[in-house]
Order: sequence, then C-alpha cells, then structure tokens
Amino acid sequence: MEKRTLLAIILTLGVWVGWFWLYPPKPAPENQDSKKVVSQDESKKIKDVKNEQAGSEKKFSGKYTKISGKIKSEEISVDTKKFRFVLSNKGAVIRDAKYIERDDAELIFDSKLYNSNGYFDFAVHFSGDEFFKGNDLQDLNWAVAKDDPKTVRFYTDVNVKGNDLRIEKVYKFTENGYDFRVEYRFINRGKGEISLANDEIIVSPGQTLGPKLDYTNTYNILKGVYSIDGSHKLASKGGSFFGDNGELIVEPGNIDYAGIMSRYFLLLMKPDGFSGTKAYFDNRKTSAFRTGLSVKVGKLAKGSVTVKSFKVYLGEKNKDFLGAVDPILKDASDVSTLIEPIRYFVMWALLKIYGLFGNLGWALVVFSILTKIVFMPLTKKSTESMKKLQEIGPELKKLQAKYKDKPDVLQRETMKMYKENNVNPMGGCLPMILQMPFFFGLYSALINSIHLWNAPFMLWMKDLSMPDHVATIAGHSIHVLPVLMAISMFVQQKQTMSDVGSQQQKIMMYMMPFLMLLIFWNMPSGLVLYWFLQNLYQILNQYVVNHMDNRKQKAAA
Repeated sequence: MEKRTLLAIILTLGVWVGWFWLYPPKPAPENQDSKKVVSQDESKKIKDVKNEQAGSEKKFSGKYTKISGKIKSEEISVDTKKFRFVLSNKGAVIRDAKYIERDDAELIFDSKLYNSNGYFDFAVHFSGDEFFKGNDLQDLNWAVAKDDPKTVRFYTDVNVKGNDLRIEKVYKFTENGYDFRVEYRFINRGKGEISLANDEIIVSPGQTLGPKLDYTNTYNILKGVYSIDGSHKLASKGGSFFGDNGELIVEPGNIDYAGIMSRYFLLLMKPDGFSGTKAYFDNRKTSAFRTGLSVKVGKLAKGSVTVKSFKVYLGEKNKDFLGAVDPILKDASDVSTLIEPIRYFVMWALLKIYGLFGNLGWALVVFSILTKIVFMPLTKKSTESMKKLQEIGPELKKLQAKYKDKPDVLQRETMKMYKENNVNPMGGCLPMILQMPFFFGLYSALINSIHLWNAPFMLWMKDLSMPDHVATIAGHSIHVLPVLMAISMFVQQKQTMSDVGSQQQKIMMYMMPFLMLLIFWNMPSGLVLYWFLQNLYQILNQYVVNHMDNRKQKAAA
C-alpha cells in the first residue's frame, strides 16, 4: 500500500475521531458572535452582572411565609394522551412525569451524580444568588386549587419589606400535545409598591431530565440548551458559555428559550410574547443540573397583578414535534442540517424494515446488506485502484531509489507512471471519503434515535442504544462487539495486503484495528453491529475476488 493511501486512510480516521469528539456530549463550538462576547469590555460587563446578581439578596430581604396556618402535603394527578403527571404542593412542582408513548418512560428521577431531587420545579428566584443556592419556596407547602381538569394553581405569600406579595404558579396542560403552559402571577396585596432585585425574576424548568440511564456514559450526559439573540447554544457541566470554569454562568441577551437536553428528550421554557434578558447556568460539577432565564417584571404597584406566561415543551428531540409547539424551537433538536436528510432517511429505512421483521437488530442486518449493495461499485473501484497500486509498487520503489536526490524529477516520473498504468493514486481512498456523509448520518441516527432505546437484538445484545455489556472485570465493563469488529478489521486488512512483510503494512494491519477498537469501545452496540457486519461482507467480497484472481492465474499458466 502506498504512502498516499496510508495517509488518506489516517486522515479519514482523523475525520471520524474529530466527529466523535464533536457529537458526543461536548459544548458546541463558539461562533463569531460568542467570541465577540468575550472581549475585554464584555468580560467586565459579565463580571459586573455576576456581582450584581450575587449581591442582590441585600435588595430582596424578604421572608417566605406560608399562606395561612398549616398546609398539608398534597398530590394531584393529571393525565393527557402523551403523559401521566403527578404534581405536589411542596414546592409547587411536577413530582412525576411518565411518557406514555414510550412505555411510560420515567422522565423524572433522583440523581446522586447531580445531587438532585429531579423534580420539574419550574422554580422562581429573585436573584442570581437564589438561583445558585435555592430559596425557601421549594420547601414550602403551597396552597393548591384545581381550576379545571387540566389546570392546577398553586399559591403562597412572600413578605417583601412589610408588603404582602402573593405568588401563584399555574400549570395548564393540553390534552394532545407535547406542550403545556406555566404561568407566574405576582399579586401585590400590600400597602405600597414592591421592587424586586433588578425588577426581574429568574425561572428554570428543572434539575434533571430522563430517561434514567447510565450517566457515566458520555452519550447520556445532560446539557443545558438555550437560544440567545437567535443563536442556539449548548452548555455542559465543567464547560461554560465563555470558556471559563465559573460556578455561576450568566450571559445577557435576548433569550428565546432555555432548558435541559438529555439524550432523547428536551424540557424547554419559552417566554410567551416577550424575551428573557439573561441566560443562567449552574456550572458546578456536583450540583443539580439547572439552566434558567431572567425576565423583567418591573415595579409591582399596590393592588397590581403581574403575569408572566411560558410555553413549555416536554418531549422527544423531534423537529416536527418542536415546530408544532413553536417554529423557533426547531433548532433545539440539535441536528446538523448537513446530515439531517441522511439521518432521517436512515431511520425511515430502518423502521420500514423493522415493520417486516419486528426486531431492530435484524432490521440493521438487512439495512447493512442493502447499503453494501448500493456502495458495491465504489467498493469495487477502491479495491481495483489499491490492487493496481500494489502491482506497480516495485516499479515505484525503483523510481524512488533512482531519483531520491531529485524530488522534482521523482514527482514527474511518478505521475507519468500513474498515467501509463491508468492508476489514480487517490482512487483507493476517494470512494471511502465519498461515503463519509452517509456514515455521519448513520452515526447520528444510531446514536440519538430514541427508537433504538431498549431495543434488543439477540443473545447478549439487549439494548442497541448502549454498549453490549457482558461482564465487569476490575471495575471495567467488558464488551464483545467491539472486539469482534476489531478482529474482522484485522482479517480484512490481511486479505488486501500483498506484502505483509513490509514494516508499513504491519503497522497498518495491527494499529488500525486497535485504534478502531478504542474508538468503538463505548459506542452503542447498534452502531458497532453495523460496522462489524460491513467488515464481514467486505471479507466475503474480498475472498471471492481473491479466489477468482487465483483461478485466472492458474488458467493463464
């Protein structure tokens, strides 16, 4: 194999590695707008915002009180065609949410990893310090009223500098959709005007988002998701909006929505008819996972009622579902527009085949055969090109020895030899590169598609969305499919190499399978299964090609 081919394959592998670093849970790369935010003047501005928020507790020296007497804990159930909700008046939260369309998948769970109770609390805070540390409202039993079968209203009183401020949190559920509303009402029942810190409130939807998975696996890590000035962004624990490692991250701008993204689901709050003024992110690695936004409420005049209403999206990372709630939410699905058509085609094809076999594992097997047939012309061309390069390899070595001190002449003579023998030096890797967009789309589909969640295949492969765990040794999970994939790749390499004695060939034959083993070790078993099957088909194809070549050589002799 020529050095150019080796280099091309290594570059292709580099593209794969780069892709895997980008699309597992990592913060999205900052665009030019976000770079502009971190200029010296803007950095100072952000610090001033943080200091202002951290010190605003002095401005809001209120005392949280119960509405009257002792209120008992109470739970209210609300069912829609999509979800089963259980609400609790302790903190006025959604305590339980089950997704009916995915076998009652639990979307709320306690998380020791994030030190979280997991409720969808739709908390209201009056300063950045409260957002960071919490307040007493989450521990109070609020009074509760069920205004109608799909509307639950919680209310409690807050004493602000001698004035009685009633806070109402109203949940309005829809029967058929993936959306509902959360409405905050601030009623000044005191004798004077009430001023909150910075005349704003900070709201956030929750602390974690299911389904409950192995959150030590990088594909399952939660992310913050928000839109600022029309730009969709992500944030992960340990990272930040600005590249620093602050514990409380604040970014000012026009906030269209904010929430949490899990591997398969989104929980988003979108201001209805107005925009937020800042995005907040709790960046502590050991804290509850929280992303929020602040909104202006202004001065609360005596007897006034101030209402802030939010659309809430709870559902799959599906653009159609998101767009049905609000078109601006579509970008929150976090699907690259470059590979989106391929991704959706892959899932459409898999589900069509699944309809025939009733098993997504066998659907993957059939789909891998079909894709192998489609790409067979490219594979054949790649194989033929590599074979021609191998045939003229000895002559190329002679040229390299003859013109080792004359690189210009060597290049000219090498290209002449390629032309005389009808050889394209890039022919061996170009077909692979042309297939890369398809593999990226396939990767995205198999990594992020909820259809593979809990989908079994056979034997030890119980969940195609996760690595095929078979045992744990010394604290390390053992997987079978990546090993089989690496072995099949070794066999495939050995089949196509004409001179296994050369050092270059040996490096390729041993290092590439090992590198791929490392890359695929913790990947979902559905993706590894597909790659393993592709290797098997290529081994079979190469065996047939080699057998036919041997017959031709014997016939010629």
